[in-house]
Amino acid sequence: MRAEIIAIGTELTCGSKLDTNSQWLSRELESLGWTVTRHTTLADEMPAIVEELRAAAQRAEVVLITGGLGPTLDDLTREAMAEAFDQTLVRDPDSLRQIEAMFVARGRTMPERNQRQADRPEHAESIPNSCGTAPGVLMRVRTVKENHVCFLAAMPGVPAEMKPMFEKNVRPHLLSSGMQMSRKVIRTFGYGESDAERLLGDLTARGRNPEVGITASEAVISLWITARSKSAEQAHQMCEETEQVIREKLGEAVYGEGDAELHDVVGGLLQIRHQKMALIEGATTGGLIAMWMTESESLSSVVDQAMVMPGAWNGLKLPSSGSSAAVQASLETWARVAQDSVTGFFRAHAVDFVLLSSPFEDEKAESGVAIRRGLVAVASRTSFQTFDVSMTGNLAIFRQRAARTALNRLRLMLAQTE
Repeated sequence: MRAEIIAIGTELTCGSKLDTNSQWLSRELESLGWTVTRHTTLADEMPAIVEELRAAAQRAEVVLITGGLGPTLDDLTREAMAEAFDQTLVRDPDSLRQIEAMFVARGRTMPERNQRQADRPEHAESIPNSCGTAPGVLMRVRTVKENHVCFLAAMPGVPAEMKPMFEKNVRPHLLSSGMQMSRKVIRTFGYGESDAERLLGDLTARGRNPEVGITASEAVISLWITARSKSAEQAHQMCEETEQVIREKLGEAVYGEGDAELHDVVGGLLQIRHQKMALIEGATTGGLIAMWMTESESLSSVVDQAMVMPGAWNGLKLPSSGSSAAVQASLETWARVAQDSVTGFFRAHAVDFVLLSSPFEDEKAESGVAIRRGLVAVASRTSFQTFDVSMTGNLAIFRQRAARTALNRLRLMLAQTE
């Protein structure tokens, strides 16, 4: 059962406001078993809105519309719905009385232009708005496609008005999708998006049920499993079975579920073991691990101390410019200096692990592409491991990937000792 969402407003298309309504409505529809196939954002232009309403009604069984229900001349949703489906625009007396009462309650005189907010297509019904002056509109239209009926609901663009209107007056019309949905998000680190898809094989094929979607953000690959069935129990079972296959295919790259972050997982493991870590960060991570590990009191409790060493690292600097061999030699020197330093650190502090990062240097490859070079290290009282995190890309991405590499390596080290 297909649904589409249309957001109307030039303030959205020009970028002055962000469309959060479509995201929220998508989650609501998906939870009811509807499949959202399209988001459309339109400026306040009548021909474009009319054309899109007609096309969406042909494609989907449900179309939700937000915005364009205000009192000004550029609020065109009511008129567009009437024109799109060949209906006359009429003024709804109940809606008009409600709008007038809203102004009275606010101690204000209603401007004449607000009367047009009570208009609706003649075969539609108005949705009362308990939080504002813009009633919504409900319509059912039969399209030229044989036996195809589309349900349309137009709601205000103000989220504080849209959400209660949807929950009270629109949602009850959408409970008959006939499908139940189960969703789970698996979080992974260590593979690129294309590598993860290759390993997953046909799990990510379009049209598969359960569907597995891949999103990449800040070096983390998230796998969205969505199973649909007429039975909630069966949908849940399908979701669980696909999760198990993913875990088998990606192995130790899977580190959590939902919105779990690597630093949350590592912090939790250290808490369970009553162990502590220290952080000695150079410019490669630039204090990012320390920032993450101090997001909450529980996370901070596993950090004995944190230091950021910009530029020089115990007196060692990478060359400001130089050949690949020179940069590599400097990184190797850093690794030796860091290992010697951390040995003394363990003698002086009651910590179980230390995460370290080097200075970095930009190196231009023969191809002309700039590569940012750096190392991270994970140390325990019995081992010292370094990992090359060199990559192309901007500094923020480089640091995020480097910091997560260090945390992930500590996670794997902890897992091996369970």
